[in-house]
Amino acid sequence: MRVFAMAAAISLVCTTFTATGAVAEPATCDWVVSKVPAPSGYEDARTEVKGTDSHGNYSGTSLRPGTNTNDVVLWTGGKPEVVQELAHLQWAQVADENSAGTVLVNGYLPAAGRWAPLRYSGGHRGAGTISELTAPAGYRANNAISINARGDVLGNGTRIATGESVTLLWSTIAAAPQVIEWSVGYPQDLDDDGTVLFRHPSANGGLLWRNGVVTPLEHRGKPQYVQAIRGGRVVGHEVTSWPNSQALLWDATGAVTPIEGGGSAFAINAGGLVTGQRTSLTGKAGVWRTTAFEAELPLPDGVSGVSELFVAGDDDSLFSKSGSGPLRWSCE
Repeated sequence: MRVFAMAAAISLVCTTFTATGAVAEPATCDWVVSKVPAPSGYEDARTEVKGTDSHGNYSGTSLRPGTNTNDVVLWTGGKPEVVQELAHLQWAQVADENSAGTVLVNGYLPAAGRWAPLRYSGGHRGAGTISELTAPAGYRANNAISINARGDVLGNGTRIATGESVTLLWSTIAAAPQVIEWSVGYPQDLDDDGTVLFRHPSANGGLLWRNGVVTPLEHRGKPQYVQAIRGGRVVGHEVTSWPNSQALLWDATGAVTPIEGGGSAFAINAGGLVTGQRTSLTGKAGVWRTTAFEAELPLPDGVSGVSELFVAGDDDSLFSKSGSGPLRWSCE
C-alpha cells in the first residue's frame, strides 16, 4: 500500500488476522502513519478525511481559501482533488463513503435556501454523478449519516406537519424511504444488511432495528454510548466518571463483552478491526481485533495526539485528525 511522501518513518509491529476461513491465520505487520496532503492552496489543519472506499481512495473536506465554507475533496491514489461539481454547496460535510466509492455529502443549497443530503458517485474514476436523497411526502430530509456496501443510506428528517424529528432509511430493496420514529432512539450507524444502530436517548445503551424489530443491547447499568456497527458487531463504551471508561463490543444477539484494555471504541471494520483509546477517554490511540488488543498507533514527530479515530476501512486503512491535519495509518 502506498505511503505518502510526507509519511513519518514510524512503525509499530502488531499481529493481524485475515477472515479468509473459519480459522484466521495471524500475519505480522507494521502500522505506518502518514500525513494526508491537502489540495494545493488549502491548509492541512483545515482538512479532514471522513470516508474511504477501502481500495486506496478516500474522501473529506477542506476549508475553501478565504471563505468560511468547505470544499469536498476526493483522494484518488493518494492525490487530492477538489470536487468542482459540488462547489455550489455551502458548508459541505462528508458523512461517509462505501466500497463502491459513493460519497455521502451534506450541504446547504443557497439557490433553494435549504439543506440537502446528496450522493456523489463515480468521482474517483472521473466526473461524478450527484443525486439528492429525497424524503417521502410530508417529510423533509435533513442530513445523511451512513451508507452501507449495497448503497442503503441512513439519515435524519422532519415530519413537516408537526416539526418532529424522524429517522429516514433509504433502502435499495424498498420502494420508498422508510420512516422510523425517534422514540426508538438516535440513529448512529447502518450495517450492510440494513440493520440500524440506535443510541438510547438517555445514554442507557443502544438498540438494533432490523425490519421493524427492535433488539436492545445488553446494558451494564452505567451510561453507555454505542458508536458503530459492522457485520452484526457493535462497538462503543461505558463511562464510570469522566475520563474513566471501558470499551465494549456487542454481538448480533445484543450480548456485551469488554474490550481488553480499551477506554473507548469508535469504529469497526468488516474484519473486526476496532479503533479507540486505551484505558480511558484520554488514553492513547490503539487498535483491537474484536476484543483482543493489538497495538498502540504511532504518531508523526511533533504530533502528541489525535481526535476520534472515525474512519476504519476494510483494507485496514485508518484515518483521524491531529491539530496539524489528517493522518492515515496502514498495516504493512
